[in-house]
Amino acid sequence: MATVTMGKAPLPGFPVTYSKKGRRDHAPKRHETSRRQLPIYSARSAIVDAIRCSPTVVIVGETGSGKTTQIPQYLFEEGLAHQKAIAVTQPRRVAAVSLARRVSEEVGTPLGRKVGYTVRFDDKSSNATRIKYLTDGMLIRELLSDKLLSRYNCVILDEAHERTLRTDILFGMLKDIQKQRQQMAAAAMDPSLLVEQSATTPPRVRELKIVVMSATLDAERFSAYFNHAQILYIAGRQYPVRIFNTLEPQSDYLDAAMITTLQIHTEEPPGDILLFLAGQEDIESLERLLNGSRDKFGPDALDLQVCPLYAALPPAQQAQAFAPAPSGSRKVILATNIAETSITLPGIRYVVDTGVHKVRGYNSKIGIESLLVSPVSKSSARQRTGRAGREAPGFCYRLYTEPSFDKLEEDSVPEILRCNLAAAVLQLKAAGVNDVLGFDYMDRPPKLALLRALEQLYALGALNDQGNLTDLGKWMAEFPLDPCYSKVLYQSQVFQCTSEVIDVIALLSVDTLFFSPMDKRDQAAEAHKKFVSTEGDHLTYLNLQKAYLETQGSHVWCHENFINHRGMKYVQDVRKQLRRVCSRVKVDPNTSCGVDVDKVLQCFVTGFFHHTALLQPDGNYKSVIGSQIVYIHPSSSMFGKRHEAIIYNELVFTSRLFIRGVSAIQANWIPESAPGYLNRMVDRQ
Repeated sequence: MATVTMGKAPLPGFPVTYSKKGRRDHAPKRHETSRRQLPIYSARSAIVDAIRCSPTVVIVGETGSGKTTQIPQYLFEEGLAHQKAIAVTQPRRVAAVSLARRVSEEVGTPLGRKVGYTVRFDDKSSNATRIKYLTDGMLIRELLSDKLLSRYNCVILDEAHERTLRTDILFGMLKDIQKQRQQMAAAAMDPSLLVEQSATTPPRVRELKIVVMSATLDAERFSAYFNHAQILYIAGRQYPVRIFNTLEPQSDYLDAAMITTLQIHTEEPPGDILLFLAGQEDIESLERLLNGSRDKFGPDALDLQVCPLYAALPPAQQAQAFAPAPSGSRKVILATNIAETSITLPGIRYVVDTGVHKVRGYNSKIGIESLLVSPVSKSSARQRTGRAGREAPGFCYRLYTEPSFDKLEEDSVPEILRCNLAAAVLQLKAAGVNDVLGFDYMDRPPKLALLRALEQLYALGALNDQGNLTDLGKWMAEFPLDPCYSKVLYQSQVFQCTSEVIDVIALLSVDTLFFSPMDKRDQAAEAHKKFVSTEGDHLTYLNLQKAYLETQGSHVWCHENFINHRGMKYVQDVRKQLRRVCSRVKVDPNTSCGVDVDKVLQCFVTGFFHHTALLQPDGNYKSVIGSQIVYIHPSSSMFGKRHEAIIYNELVFTSRLFIRGVSAIQANWIPESAPGYLNRMVDRQ
C-alpha cells in the first residue's frame, strides 16, 4: 500500500470513496481492477486534497507508483479541471504519445477525444480533450497564442528532474502565469484589488494549479523555487533488482553490450531485455549485428526480436517496443535515454546499461556547439536500473565498474547551463518576456550565454536595435524549428526555393540516412555514389529525396541502396508537416528553383553564417566564428575534398572538432548574409 508524506509528517493513504453520482463512471470496468492495484490508489484522496488546497504541489513518487497515468485522471474525476483541460508535460515525444494511448484506453475513449496528445509535427487532441499529454516545447508554443494558458486549470510538469531547456523555461513562465491568474481571480471578486485600475472588471479566471512530479527529485529545492510549495512523498511498488558491474573498464561499450545481450539471451530464463545506448547510430549498428546473429542460435533457443527505440523513430516502429514479444521469442529493446522514465515497457526483466548518453554542449565564448558521448549521472543510472523492476524482480548489468559508478555526478547538469539559448530566448520574447536577463530562472544561465543568444537572434534579424522582436522574429517563432532553420525557410521566399529548403530541413532531421554494413561496405559505397553531389551533403540529400519519391518509398529499393527506410519515412512526415505550416503562414511550399540549386545553398548561408569555414593554405578548414580548425566527418560526401568555403549543419567533438552536413559554398556569400554581425565577430577575434 502506498503512503503519502507531506513535508516531514507521514499521512496514511485514504481509501477512495464514491459519490452517488459515480464520478468514476468514465473509466471502463475492465481497467478498474488494475488501477486499484497500483500503489498510488490508496493515496488518492490525500493527493487530491493537497492539490485542491495548494496552488503548487511537488510530488516525489517512486518508480512504478502510477503517478503519471493516475494523478491526471484523479484530478479530472474529482472536478479539479472545472470544465477545462489538464496539461501533462513530458520531456520526450515518445513518452507523451505512449502515455496518452495508455490513459485513453483506461478512460475508455478514442485517442484524441477526452484524452489526447500534442507533440512536434503530430497532434491527436481536440476541443473535447480534457487530459492532454504534450511535450514541454509544445506547451511553450501554446503560450504564444494564449499567454495565460486559459485552456488549462492545471499543469502537471512530469519528470521535472530531467531539467531540459524547455522545462526550465516553463518553470519560470508558469510561475508568472500563476501569479497573474491569482491576481485576476481576486480582482474578479473585488475589483479594488486590481494592480492597474480600469473601468472594466476582468473576466472570470480560475487560479492555475501547478503539479511538479518526478521519481528522483530534489524536492526541497523545487519547493523553495515554487514559493515554498507543499511536498508529497509517495511510496511505490518497485521489485528488487540485482545489479552486476564489470570487474574491469570496457574499452568498447558497443562490443561489451553485444556480448552481454547474447549471453543473457542464451543463458538466462525468459524475459525481455532493455539495452541503453548513446544514440541512433549505436542502435542501428547493434540492431544489424544482433539480427545477423539470430541464425546462430540452437534449434531449441528462443528467437530474438530486436526493437529500436529513439526519438526520431516513426510512431509505428516505436509501437513495436511496447508490443508483447511473439510466442517463442525474446524481445531486446535498443533504446536511448528516452526509456529511462515515464514510459513502461512491458516484459522487461533484464537491463543492460552502457553508462553513456549523448550530451549537447555549447561554448558561448567561441560560439561552438558539440554533441558528446558522456557518462550518465547516478540518478540516470538508478532510473535505468529501475526499468527491470517494474513488473517483477529483475537484473541490471552495468558495463562499468562499481568504482566508476561512485565517481559519477549525482545529477546531470541542467541543459539550460550547457546549450545554445537562441531558441529559448526567441520563445521567451515571443511569449512577451522582454527582460530575458532578469527572467526567473531556477538555475540562471551564464550572462554571456544569454548575450550571445540575443546577439545571434539580432544577426538573424529576429530582434531590432532595442532588443525587441521584429516581424521576422514573430514569423520565425511560428515554426517548431531552431531559429537558424526558420530564417532559412523565410529567406527561401526570396531565393524561390521553398520546396527544396523544406526537403533539406526534413532530411537533416535524421541522424543517419545512409548506412554501410561492415560486411558490405564496398557495395554500399558503390550504391551511394549515384546520389552524391559534388557540391556536398545538402544537394546529396536532395538527390536522395528525389529518387526516393520516384520509387514511391519502396522498402526494397531502400534495402538495395543501403538507405535507412525508417529514417526516410520519418523525413516524409516532417516534410508534410512543414509544408502545412508554410501554407498556414501564407508561404507557397511548392515554389522551386528548378535546376538552379546554388540558390538552395546560398539560402542556407543566410541562417547558418555562423556555421561556415574557410579553406586555409595548409589544406585545413578554419571556422569563420571562433577561428577553430574543424574537420569534415568521414560520413560526409565532402570528406577529403577542398573548396574555398563550406557550410555545415552541426559540429561534433570527439577526438577532433568534426563537422557534419557539409556543403561547398562561395566565400563571398558569407559576408553578404550578416555583414554587421560578422564584421564585429572578426574584429573581436
